[in-house]
Amino acid sequence: MRLSSSRLLMSLVVLAGCAVPKTPQTPVSQLLEKDPVSGTAYYIYVPSTYRHSKPHPLIISCHGTRPYDVPDHHIREWKYYGEKYGCIVVAPSLIATDGLIGDGPIVGMLADERYILSIISSLSYRYNIDRANIMITGFSGGGFPTYWVGLRNPDVFSVVVARNCNFSQRNLDGWYPPEAVETPVMVYYGANDPGAIKLQSNAAVKYLRSKGFSVRTAVIPGAGHERHPEVAMQFFHNHWRRPRPTFPNH
Repeated sequence: MRLSSSRLLMSLVVLAGCAVPKTPQTPVSQLLEKDPVSGTAYYIYVPSTYRHSKPHPLIISCHGTRPYDVPDHHIREWKYYGEKYGCIVVAPSLIATDGLIGDGPIVGMLADERYILSIISSLSYRYNIDRANIMITGFSGGGFPTYWVGLRNPDVFSVVVARNCNFSQRNLDGWYPPEAVETPVMVYYGANDPGAIKLQSNAAVKYLRSKGFSVRTAVIPGAGHERHPEVAMQFFHNHWRRPRPTFPNH
């Protein structure tokens, strides 16, 4: 089936805007691993400063529409900030992230939720994760699992950040608990982003605020469909909480 002209245009815009921003090299490399429970592949970056005696914040970054955006892009864009701020970074392989023709199907969202929570649980046995400070963020089509998983699990995620993201009210409304409104949320996009991203981002802000969420917004001047992880990182850092007590795993 041939792509419609509008979808083709969107595809070209997304392809052009998905470049990974250049950041300084890190002293250690990311690793590709597989969650032993769900079987999900994911990239992980553990900062060189990691010490098991200290809780470390965790960043979960959700990729967008394949093949324009993949987990490898996310670990490469985030590992510098993981190193700089002492965060563990995870970029999982997800299935409900097609922002061109999809809107976050429930069956796919449930699967992605299981994947992400299983990865966090498994990693908690290996690393001292600061359970008070876990951010879930996504780019483009990664907005579907970002909103879904983040808001459905306010006991796990301390902040939710949507970066140039797709949003579906139909697939979110009524699926999250009341206490989710206490979760700090940020939504931002580029001034030159595609119209669909602007419309859906603004729809997300309008909907969430109508439900009592505190939502911070930003429009990046001169930017198109670009990642700008530094904006999300600053929001996360500004909302860091005191670490909860931790106990040895063994």
